[in-house]
Amino acid sequence: FEHYHQASVEGLEHIPRGRALVVGNHSGGTMSPDMFALMLAWWRHFGVEEPAYALAHDLALRVPGLGKLMRKVGAVNASQANATELLRRDAKVLVYPGGDIDAYRPWSRRHEIVFGERVGFIRVALRTGSPIVPVVAAGSHDALRVLTDGRAIAQKLRLDRLARVDVFPIALCLPWGLLLGPNFYLPLPVNVRIRVLPPMQWPSLGPEDADDDAVVRRCRDEVLERMQTALDELVR
Repeated sequence: FEHYHQASVEGLEHIPRGRALVVGNHSGGTMSPDMFALMLAWWRHFGVEEPAYALAHDLALRVPGLGKLMRKVGAVNASQANATELLRRDAKVLVYPGGDIDAYRPWSRRHEIVFGERVGFIRVALRTGSPIVPVVAAGSHDALRVLTDGRAIAQKLRLDRLARVDVFPIALCLPWGLLLGPNFYLPLPVNVRIRVLPPMQWPSLGPEDADDDAVVRRCRDEVLERMQTALDELVR
């Protein structure tokens, strides 16, 4: 990450003590250079004893060898229940709400944050009284060229029911040339820039507001707006 990607991470001083829900945009498909760069910088800054976890997709955790390694470094199955339990233990939890639709958005939308209609991270933050710490990353989506996220293909293959996957990306990448589906590849040596933003919290809201769809959507839009503005600045 220092030499191949020349990764830079700034703003880790914004991470508060105690529980926090760290919310990031997701780029670069399965290999996600931004996620690994953030993890490396995190361990160097806080040390490996800091109770920190990351919500991971079931498919990644089922890959032989990889799943075992990911669990050792703090990955847990992505669910609101797991996030809630960890936050109530005053741990820090990293989540990428956009998941596969963000990680495999078309390359033409590489400078956009795509969360879709996903709002579960807001409900978790409100229920546990946890601050949200937004993190934005630029550069990782140049590691491959996603031609299409293949949502229509995924629907026809019923991947949402079979594997909790909403996309079937078609991309140009190394070493395969043409990548079909959310598979592994060799990332191009792109420059990765990551910025951690100050925490966001809504003191006037309580756990009961986590069930109010209008409130949850308003909070989600505030987080998205803050992150998109920061990402635009990072890109410039």
